[in-house]
Amino acid sequence: MPAIMGSALIYTDGACIGSGGGCPGGYAALVLLDGREQIIIGQSLATTSSAMELMGVISALEALPAHTPAEIYSDSQYVVIGVTERLPWWRSRGWRIIKGGKLANKNLWQRLSALQEERSIAWHWLKGHAGDPRNERVHALAYGQACLAAATRGRG
Repeated sequence: MPAIMGSALIYTDGACIGSGGGCPGGYAALVLLDGREQIIIGQSLATTSSAMELMGVISALEALPAHTPAEIYSDSQYVVIGVTERLPWWRSRGWRIIKGGKLANKNLWQRLSALQEERSIAWHWLKGHAGDPRNERVHALAYGQACLAAATRGRG
C-alpha cells in the first residue's frame, strides 16, 4: 500500500518481556514518507505492553514534519480503539475512565492526543502475526528492543 506523496505510511508495534507491568519493553515504528524509510526504536527497563504500543505511535508521529497527514497501521486494538473511539470521551471527562477512575497511561494518551490534533490521521487495525511483512518487521524490532532492555536490566 503506497502512501500518497506528502502523506506518511506508518507501521508500529510495542512489546514486553513478561506481563503485569514493570517489565522490560520496546517499541518500533516504520515510517515511509516521500520514498524514504525511517526506522524508530526505543526501550524501557520497566513498563507495560500498552505503554510500548503507545510509544511506537507517539515516536513515529513526533518524527514527522508538522501537519504531515498519516496512515497508521497497528495490531493493537488498545491503541486503535482507544484513539478512534475513547479518546474524545476521555478528553471531555478530564482524562477519566467511565467510572471516574484514573486513565492508565494518561500522559501518553495526552501526548498522542496533541500529536493527532496537528494532522489528519487514518487509523487501521491489522491482525498481528498474520503475515503482513511490515507488521512482522516492526514486531521483530520492538521485541528486539524489549530483549535488549531485559539484558540491560539483568546487568543492573
